[in-house]
Amino acid sequence: MKNRNNFQRNYIIDTVSTLRSQLKYQLKVNLLSQPFARGVIQLCIDNVDRYFGNDKEIKIYKLVNQEKISIQEAKFIEGDFLRVITPFQDEIEAVVIDTSKNGFCFCNNHIFDENLNVIYEKDIHFYELPIYGCELSANFTKLQGTVAYLSNATPKNYGHWFIYTLPMLEVYWRFIDKQEIDYYYVGEITNFKIETLAALGINKEKIVDFPCKADRAITCVINRKVQNGGHQYPTSLAYWLARNIFLPKKNYSNNKYPKRLYVKRGQVDHREVINDHEVIEYLESIGFEALTMDGRTTKEEAEIFYSADVIISVCGSALTNLLFIREGITVIEIFPFGYLDGHFYALANYSQANYFYIIGEKIAHNSTIPHLSNLKVNINKLKKICKLANLV
Repeated sequence: MKNRNNFQRNYIIDTVSTLRSQLKYQLKVNLLSQPFARGVIQLCIDNVDRYFGNDKEIKIYKLVNQEKISIQEAKFIEGDFLRVITPFQDEIEAVVIDTSKNGFCFCNNHIFDENLNVIYEKDIHFYELPIYGCELSANFTKLQGTVAYLSNATPKNYGHWFIYTLPMLEVYWRFIDKQEIDYYYVGEITNFKIETLAALGINKEKIVDFPCKADRAITCVINRKVQNGGHQYPTSLAYWLARNIFLPKKNYSNNKYPKRLYVKRGQVDHREVINDHEVIEYLESIGFEALTMDGRTTKEEAEIFYSADVIISVCGSALTNLLFIREGITVIEIFPFGYLDGHFYALANYSQANYFYIIGEKIAHNSTIPHLSNLKVNINKLKKICKLANLV
């Protein structure tokens, strides 16, 4: 009963805090002269007609994509079961909005309608977006032609670019001739975006990151199926598009890259392995080489992952490069205690990899949320999972 009362009290406190924050934001929006985002349209196939169906200046395209892919069970040590690392369905719904209305604009990594509502995925609340509470730009460059939205709430994230954003191109090009698109608004320009788009024949002059309006604006929202206790998995649409860009030629061989690869965390301020020296010492004793992906081109990262027979890594953006592995290799993912993520389990499955995982130890007095938490690897567990994977 005591735990139940505590839960109810915490729920009430969280609810009141959220409502207070939302009220403060609405007062700021309505009283100050600076422009702020007014809200979010959680767009999906089910509500797009309600929002935009009666507007003659807006065209709507819809896509449902289901792939029959055999998803394999993950392998793990007894006691390490994670529900999100269980078989799933590769299924998405997507909607494209195509408009010549003057009010639509691109800024602060988002696209907005004429009422300054963010157009985004469903199941993401307004206050959860980084744009919440941020002042918008008041100066927009008018671009002649068509601008397509190609960004997300965290535009500098390597993994989000390949898993969430890049598949939008595949959806656009199913309904709109790519020659009709003059510019792509990417939120913030990074080297991996330039490299990716150049490989697709989109030169740097077509990439914009500044606040703008256009003669014609198009945006795409992709909603992935919610499964296994609320998780959403990368689509094979993302897998095949990225793979077709950067996958090395068949029979590619480069002996300068390790066959047994341990992917070290790079220059990060979260999810660090606090006993990484112990991990590396053990893995080197069984033939592994430790590398970081910092400072490398996407092409080089693709070649490194493609060359490996075995990959061990803490979950993180570097594992996005599972997009480029050879079929049937072995992958071992290490999770911080309490962290749930099935993204790389999905990518490993698309290449029919032998996928294993272990969970790090609980760190005493750790107040950080699991997503940002550092982790400690139990070396005995690491030895057991390596034995289970026939690496020793």
